[in-house]
Amino acid sequence: MQVKIANLYPYELNLYGENGNIKALKYALEQKEVDVEIININPNDKINFNDLDFIYLGSGTKENLELVKSRLIPYRKELLRYISENRVLLVTGNALSILDFLKLYEIEETEKRVVSDVIATTSLCPDNIYGFQNTEYLIKSTNKILFNINEGYGNDGTLMEGYIENNFYVTSIIGPLLARNPKLTNYFVDILTSNA
Repeated sequence: MQVKIANLYPYELNLYGENGNIKALKYALEQKEVDVEIININPNDKINFNDLDFIYLGSGTKENLELVKSRLIPYRKELLRYISENRVLLVTGNALSILDFLKLYEIEETEKRVVSDVIATTSLCPDNIYGFQNTEYLIKSTNKILFNINEGYGNDGTLMEGYIENNFYVTSIIGPLLARNPKLTNYFVDILTSNA
């Protein structure tokens, strides 16, 4: 069994050690004897969505977020199809501002940067989720939420955070999220190994 993981624009979206999410997922898959191929998508690369099992976008500077968004807008139909086909796409930190052009959720830019430790829960796995927030963007929508916040900032001033649609997961939480939460990582491993 092989799983192909795409790390979108890792040199532009490289803040806060978020590549640790890819490392944690790769390690957990290899523990299940899964052959893992990491594909770094760089600026001049064409994205073949049909060839990918997992896509990841991590945090970046404001300038790089806009740059990456401009590269991905031409792929709008392909991204929506990828999501509708129940394939896995994870977005963490301020990268959530990149995919608002899909019109699946709304974002808001906060007046002051949101900085907080996070303790949350989710229906995806047992036990608390631990992480950190350091962002100027939050999701405004409060439907299809991913996490219930015990400590930290939620969508639109609520205690609900993130967005989930099929296997499309969006959160402002960093940490790296998967490295700090092995049970959440195992949730993704289960999806990928059942789909492969």
